[in-house]
Amino acid sequence: MGMGAGRGRGAGGRAGAGPPKECVCLNCGYRIPHQPGIPCRQMQCPRCGAPMVRG
Repeated sequence: MGMGAGRGRGAGGRAGAGPPKECVCLNCGYRIPHQPGIPCRQMQCPRCGAPMVRG
């Protein structure tokens, strides 16, 4: 096999593991599971009330 005959990125040819599965509070670090269809930025941290981000 010559140059360029690889099987994609990463081990086993997988391109990536997909989107993150958690929403994280940047203020206090609290983590909750991401709910499909609801952007993390629209959720509030149950601990401190700050907006969440994808983690």
